[in-house]
Amino acid sequence: MTCRALVTGAAGSIGAVVVDELAGRGFEVDGWDITEPAVRPGVTTAEVDLRRPVPRGLVRPYRLVIHLASVTENRDDRSSLVDHLGSVGMTAHLLDALSEEVPGAVVTTSSQLVYETGRQHPAEESPVAAATAFAAAKIASEAFLEAFGHRSGVPTAVFRLANIIGPTTRRGVVHDFVRRAGEAATAGGAVRITGSTHHRRSFLSLGDCASAIVERADALPDSTPDHQVLNVANLDSVSIADVADVVAAVTGIPFDAETHSERLAWHGDPGTVLPDISRLSATGWRPRSTSREAVHQAAAGLWASRVAR
Repeated sequence: MTCRALVTGAAGSIGAVVVDELAGRGFEVDGWDITEPAVRPGVTTAEVDLRRPVPRGLVRPYRLVIHLASVTENRDDRSSLVDHLGSVGMTAHLLDALSEEVPGAVVTTSSQLVYETGRQHPAEESPVAAATAFAAAKIASEAFLEAFGHRSGVPTAVFRLANIIGPTTRRGVVHDFVRRAGEAATAGGAVRITGSTHHRRSFLSLGDCASAIVERADALPDSTPDHQVLNVANLDSVSIADVADVVAAVTGIPFDAETHSERLAWHGDPGTVLPDISRLSATGWRPRSTSREAVHQAAAGLWASRVAR
């Protein structure tokens, strides 16, 4: 089989880095996105809207298919059920298209938010629950992929991601704090943070996330066909208050963080979630950056982009 890979959602923050990781490993890459990805050497790009059936003839013989296209908004107050139904539709349209040209392996990304609320250290076998529409769509997409693997005999895998951050991410607590620091820089004063700032998160850089996905995906075509689930997170964690401290140091804007509050930031916020990554660690994978380093790199890149505008 040709050493070729397909990445959907290739113009996104994770997708762009996954494309680069694959190209760096010698893959010829097809990058699909609803917005045509940037042109790179060794990468063929196409504007493909997976909310609709894939045009015939677009799928080629792939060693790997890495499906990243989805709705990324995880808050119910900022998205609708129909939005997330689109994510399930994207998965179904892709898998139907792959039935005609069966690849060596297919993987997709899911989220730590699929786990039952209240579990601080979920392992892959921990119960899942649709606390939000985002989680419901991820659980459904996982099931569609598993069914495809059973039907086709193709190895499949799901990567349940923790907080993946970098200078191009436009969602999550680091981006929110940098945005609010920018507003405070204009208006004067400090950034007031309320809610459960003592809760902890595992933050992983975009580069470390891409290396985990590609490394494990590339091992699948030569393995016994089955369905695997892997938590992808860092080995350590930081609190939300720690994130505020890092962003304050990067931006020079003071943060006033509430302490001893148990009030969660938004409906569906799981509080402290530190996924068990012993299954991934057993493969020999290790992140290059700590959670704090990943937060600093992301905050610095986001702040530099804001200052440059």
